[in-house]
Amino acid sequence: MSKYDVFELVTHLRKCPDIYLEPSSLIENEGLNSIALVCDTYRIVCNDFLKKEFKKPSDFNLAYIGDNHWRAIHISIWLLSHRNFINSALIEDKLYNFWFEELSEASLYVKFKEWISDDERAEEMVRLLLDCCEIIPDGENQDEAADKLSSLSSTDRQKVLKQSYEAHERIMNIKREMAEKKAREAANTYGRE
Repeated sequence: MSKYDVFELVTHLRKCPDIYLEPSSLIENEGLNSIALVCDTYRIVCNDFLKKEFKKPSDFNLAYIGDNHWRAIHISIWLLSHRNFINSALIEDKLYNFWFEELSEASLYVKFKEWISDDERAEEMVRLLLDCCEIIPDGENQDEAADKLSSLSSTDRQKVLKQSYEAHERIMNIKREMAEKKAREAANTYGRE
C-alpha cells in the first residue's frame, strides 16, 4: 500500500470540483445522486465493480441526513478518489462509520465549503478519514496522528467551548449568589440597628 501523505491528500481535497458541492438528490430534485456516489465509491475502493450489496443507512434514516452532511459526504468521496484509496479493500468496512457517524458529527460544526476552503478543516477531514480507516499518516506514529487529529477536531473544540461556557456560568452563578447573600446580610444588619 502506498504511503498516505497528509499534505498530498489535503492538496487533492482542496482541488475538489464544484460538481461535488451540489446538494443531494435526496434534498433537491436536481441534485447529485448521493447513494449512487456512495455505492460507486465502495466499488472503486474494494475494486469489485459487480458488487451490489453495500453498507448504507436505511431509507428511513437517509431522510434525516441534512444537506450540509450530504455535501460533506460528496467532498469526502472526491478525497477517496485519490489513488491511495483505490483498490484498498481493507478500508471498505470502515467507510460507513466515517460517512454516517464521524462526518455526521463534524458536519454539525463545519459548513461544507470550509472542508475545501479552510486549510485546517481540509486537514481535519483527511485525518478523520485516515483515523476511521486505521491508517497512520506517512512520517507519523499513532500517538502523533491522534494528537494532530485532536488538535484539529471541530467536535472536540465544540466540547471544550461548551465546558468552558458551563464553567463560566457556574462561576457567575456563584458570584451572583454570594452578592445576594452579602446583600441579605447587610440588610439584616441594618434592620437590627
